[in-house]
Amino acid sequence: MCPRRIVALVFALVLFIYPGFAQVVRVDEVRSKSSPSLNRDRGQRMLKIIKETLKTHYYDKNFKGIDIEARFKDASEKIKNLEWNADIFRVIAGVLLEFEDSHTRFYPPGRSDRVEYGFTMQMVGNQAFVTDVKKDSDAEKQGLKNGDRILKIGQYDVTRDTLWVLNYFIYQLEPLPRLPVTLADDDNNERTVFVTSSFKTFEERRKESRARRQATREDPYKCVKVSTELTACQLKTFSVERKHIEKMMDEAAKGSNLILDLRGNRGGYVSISEYLTGHFFDREVKIADMVTRKKTENRVAKPVKKRNFQGELVVLIDSNSASASEVFSRVIQIEKRGLVVGDVSAGAVMTSYNMSLQIDCGPSGFQRITPFGMNVTVADVIMSDGNRLEQIGVIPDRPVGPSPTAIREKNDPVLAYAAGLLGVSITSEAAGKFNFLFKKTEGDLDDDTDDPDPGD
Repeated sequence: MCPRRIVALVFALVLFIYPGFAQVVRVDEVRSKSSPSLNRDRGQRMLKIIKETLKTHYYDKNFKGIDIEARFKDASEKIKNLEWNADIFRVIAGVLLEFEDSHTRFYPPGRSDRVEYGFTMQMVGNQAFVTDVKKDSDAEKQGLKNGDRILKIGQYDVTRDTLWVLNYFIYQLEPLPRLPVTLADDDNNERTVFVTSSFKTFEERRKESRARRQATREDPYKCVKVSTELTACQLKTFSVERKHIEKMMDEAAKGSNLILDLRGNRGGYVSISEYLTGHFFDREVKIADMVTRKKTENRVAKPVKKRNFQGELVVLIDSNSASASEVFSRVIQIEKRGLVVGDVSAGAVMTSYNMSLQIDCGPSGFQRITPFGMNVTVADVIMSDGNRLEQIGVIPDRPVGPSPTAIREKNDPVLAYAAGLLGVSITSEAAGKFNFLFKKTEGDLDDDTDDPDPGD
């Protein structure tokens, strides 16, 4: 059994028994006021709907070798012996966690408010670091600073394999009023703090999310002249119109060489990724095969002759580079068109649907609707070399990452290193002044979903 499967199953079991976060209770009350029989009935009906949704939409007809009839039957038997919603929801969540699929998960009812802990964390290499602390938050009052190394959330180690599960747990499944965080400073001195959370209503977070998306789409890229021969362009998202790619490539053409910064780029439209790819080749290039339940679709990038860039290319990625940015970077590697520099990418390239589901409870005429949701993976991506990126990511040609000091001081050694590869010497301090470092706040977690692709 591979390490990833072991990790996923361990977390699934942990969620079932919830020994969890000592000395803390759930924000929405561990003990529901509903009757145990009503809770069980609701859980069983949710479980049935989720199973049918998987059987209809999940991309793999073999369900990764999982016997879903047996697995869902086992979950149903567990629910029969439970009383409280918290326990029932953990059983349902655990079933989907066994798929080891970060795109397929359960969203319980009653999660209209958004919890915030006042800081964000990101993997750099094999370690997690604080990358943003919200001003006046309790996290700031507890002394969290950019560049602090995060060892544990609660009793669980923070690793590349576990971070997405932990984020799911503390933001969606079991929001906590006080989050235990174990940190280490530059001298490896450890301390544990309890960060008090805050909440935003559904309307507040939706308004903020729309504002962020709108701002990014209206100003999705930034280009600077590093030297007369070198241009660096940061592309924040692929959820843009073609005109933005055209404008960026016009600016890129002002130098003979290009650094394309996709750090923090969570992806977006597949058609835009293909369109950008076409600017770097004078021939058709196979991108990947999109594998669904019903068919396999070949994706190809056609050359864009008007703005075709022939100079040297370096692509920057980090652990927050996902989806379309990963696919683009890997094509550049496979076709030996340029170098990829930075950190291993997110390994999140599958296509998923967000399903809004509901059940009706109560006698006819007096029914109450209980909404809940799930994400389900509907397509896998197989690159032209026959390999997958999911849960693996793009392995950079030159692994480079910021030190804790660089994170704290907002220096950019990765961009500086890339410039050096293209013959331009620049300090990490000077590179940091270009402000390419992608500031990812907690609210951005709401935006980490693929958009409908207008090109498809």
